[in-house]
Amino acid sequence: MNATLLCCAALVAAVPTGETSPSVYRPSPVFQMAIRGQTPTFDSLPAPGEPQPSYQAPADSFGYPGNGYPADGSFMTPGQAAPPGPLNYDPFLSGVGVPPSPYAGSGGYSFGANGPQPYRLGWTTRMDFGIMPGESAGQGLGDIQIFEFDLDLEHTQQISNGWLFSMTHEFDMRSWDGPTSSRTGPPNLAHAGFPEELYRFGWDLELATPANQGPWSMQLAFNPSINSDLQQSLSSDAWNLDGRAIMFFKTSPYWTWALGAGFWDRVNDRVIPYAGAIWTPDDRWEWRLVFPEPRISYFLGNVWGIASWFYVRGQYHVEAYEVQLKDRTNRSAFFPRQEKMEIEDWRVLAGMRSENGFMTTFIEAGWVFDRKVDFINETSSFDISSGFIARAGIRY
Repeated sequence: MNATLLCCAALVAAVPTGETSPSVYRPSPVFQMAIRGQTPTFDSLPAPGEPQPSYQAPADSFGYPGNGYPADGSFMTPGQAAPPGPLNYDPFLSGVGVPPSPYAGSGGYSFGANGPQPYRLGWTTRMDFGIMPGESAGQGLGDIQIFEFDLDLEHTQQISNGWLFSMTHEFDMRSWDGPTSSRTGPPNLAHAGFPEELYRFGWDLELATPANQGPWSMQLAFNPSINSDLQQSLSSDAWNLDGRAIMFFKTSPYWTWALGAGFWDRVNDRVIPYAGAIWTPDDRWEWRLVFPEPRISYFLGNVWGIASWFYVRGQYHVEAYEVQLKDRTNRSAFFPRQEKMEIEDWRVLAGMRSENGFMTTFIEAGWVFDRKVDFINETSSFDISSGFIARAGIRY
């Protein structure tokens, strides 16, 4: 109720009063903080046909106005104004479209490719859907088709010293069509004993320093989750206890460097690097060359009044679940037994993303390859052939 009243008050405060045809739209500070979770950096936004406002951001730790941009605009493409926000941010937020993006104001004005704020305070909902059509599995197991659904509910708040704390409630579902039964395949992995639906319940706890209060920032996170087909009582194999720690260093208005590591609790436990560089040469291009999810984005501008990007991204992806398999070593009966299963793959996708300030949407398609399914106790692991993948999602 309090959140609803705040949003209503913010919207009311944003509407100009006493003018029948205002020449300048002036959103109130409450409105800007509610939508972007930040202190306003512009005195006003232009109405259609009005000139672009001047940049009013305070000097940053480099001594330049506008978070590292000199007043003469020498770091920018000729003829372009300095962008209104910090270029460094958290590149590891879950899903496409979560990093900063422009808020399209009145008259189609936008903040450029990088956006003014790396975090949105308050609640954010994310829903993603994905499909990987049927591809053949190894060891004579036939075809496997996988449908993905991910739902995240994140709350971000500012705590002492300006630090940010986020808690994300995560629900993921995987629906498997296959593998089919085969005489030549491992009997205990036949369709009768293989899970058809897998579920994940996770909680991502993240503590981060603001990315716009100096060249250094960091992120610490702990991500426990329960992963199961829900066909048996849970054991310790159903828990995945993940974590990550990353440092970011902004060496110039163009470059931010990331260095850290993460632990993935799977069938084969992994310590992976969270490392790379973020290069933003101007207010259209963004090269986020950071493992395990690099992405290159190009800001297309306001398409029909909505800020839009084209991007290409990669991803290294591993999931693990506790499942119930049928043990067919005894020919007289089926004996269910618990097993921990891991699915590993690499992905390359191209897509489009758009944001209107209140909602972000994306659609992407590409190729998934080097797909492996492994078990913690079972020697009959198998591969899945490379194939097509398509995904779409919404954030609000």
